[in-house]
Amino acid sequence: MNTEPSDRTRTAPVLVVGAGPVGLVVACDLMRQHIPVRIIDESPSATVHSRAVIMWPRSLELLRRIGVAHQLAQTGKHIDAVSFYSGERRLGAIEMSRLGDTPYPYGLCTPQWQTEDIIRKRLVELGGQVETEVSLVGLDNSGERPAATLRHADGSTEQVEAEWVVGADGAHSAVRELLGIEFQGRGADVLFAIGDGPLDGPLPPDEMVYCYTGGGAMGLAPFGDGTYRVACSVPVWNDEDAPPRELFQESLDRVVPFTARLGELKWTTVYRARRRTAATFRAGRCFLVGDAAHIFSAAGSQGMNTGIQDAVNLAWKLGGVIHGTVDAGVLDSYDPERRHSAERISLVTAKQTTWGLIDTPVRVAFRDALVRGARRTGVLQRLVTPLMSQLSVDYAADRADAKVDVRWRDRPLRVGERLPVFVADQGAGPDGNDPWPTVAADGFSLLLWSGGRRGARWQSGVEAVRSALGSRCAVLDVSAWSVLRGSLGARPRAVVLRPDGHIAALESSVEPELLGRTLDRVGALTPAQGARG
Repeated sequence: MNTEPSDRTRTAPVLVVGAGPVGLVVACDLMRQHIPVRIIDESPSATVHSRAVIMWPRSLELLRRIGVAHQLAQTGKHIDAVSFYSGERRLGAIEMSRLGDTPYPYGLCTPQWQTEDIIRKRLVELGGQVETEVSLVGLDNSGERPAATLRHADGSTEQVEAEWVVGADGAHSAVRELLGIEFQGRGADVLFAIGDGPLDGPLPPDEMVYCYTGGGAMGLAPFGDGTYRVACSVPVWNDEDAPPRELFQESLDRVVPFTARLGELKWTTVYRARRRTAATFRAGRCFLVGDAAHIFSAAGSQGMNTGIQDAVNLAWKLGGVIHGTVDAGVLDSYDPERRHSAERISLVTAKQTTWGLIDTPVRVAFRDALVRGARRTGVLQRLVTPLMSQLSVDYAADRADAKVDVRWRDRPLRVGERLPVFVADQGAGPDGNDPWPTVAADGFSLLLWSGGRRGARWQSGVEAVRSALGSRCAVLDVSAWSVLRGSLGARPRAVVLRPDGHIAALESSVEPELLGRTLDRVGALTPAQGARG
């Protein structure tokens, strides 16, 4: 067996380490932009077990970029609501089905292996392929470009000089460790046993359910075929042993306010709900995404969804820099934007975990009263639904203005917030799914909103902007789309929209020279500038 390093040095524009859902999304998004990607994974095959099974609306919106949202939405089980129980009493629910500004007003329950299979097939359609049983064993980031050492299944190694490296290799990330980036954590570990199996009983068929008692917590999510994801808290566990069916059944009998009988489980494991965040998400030309950058409690099923947001945030910026349509300085925003979002999710999921494990009568009564009050006043729906669906992610530069990322009242959107317009999903068919305009996937879009007045003067202004800036970015008059009135208000506006659907800039004038300077400010380059760069 050859264990000596190969003399050949191969080059790769982008090396993606890790072929879980997050790494696959990065690779697909870059390849869709005609950027060659090499994606490796140390495992011999795709995931068999499914830790991540819930996909929230914002992830589906973003996955339109790579053309898989429609297929996923057709394949998975739609979750209309998330209900919370304390003992025998239903405290309240957040209703995804009431979301009005997304094509996907539901959660999606799909085994992770199925999600990965759909995205892997898309990767192949784009001309890519996952290299399995290939491990990253060395990474020198001291030169102009990262130099990676890869080990193959036969023990041979090769040297790869990459333009960029993306670490999507999970909580035990080799990329993070080889770069010497600290994985900082806080809070004690909380253990949850998880598994998938048939569950028989009067359970709500279209809801994800969280049940709490003084003796523990349990979560149930339907796959739609009679099987459920079951998760229950456990005080201690020997990590070498898989939790048996009897442990879950005992928790069902004790915690869940339904009579439910669990069949033979397909698989089980114990998950440690930890809170860890990498000290930096970027080191030169190397980036961390997904669990390599952050891990937190499984409460609310936010992990994979947060990773998908990482993947898209990085992919459009990196693609634009490589193509010369986005200033390289835009990459500096990846860490602060995604760190803010990850820390917010980490805090919220930790609170949800802690609240679910409250065991003293006084504190239980206080929690239950608070949730019931939030339900009656509408705060539960207004506050928690945007958080869980991840529709409220805000990339405002002023972090003090975005601590909670929730719009407490109706008002026009601001810089950093998500606008409900989307790229076309190629799988949705010629009619599309949208009452919303379609925007550019690979560059900034300039949206012009009249506020209701669309006379000859307005049309003349639109044509002037198109003439001056149409070669630099997509220019769309979205004034006819009444669905945007709540987001943009009753006055004329120009919106510079990022490829991920977040607002990069807002102007009250459609004067071409002003808008040209605004494009400069947000990092949108002309083709000539990109060529010189």
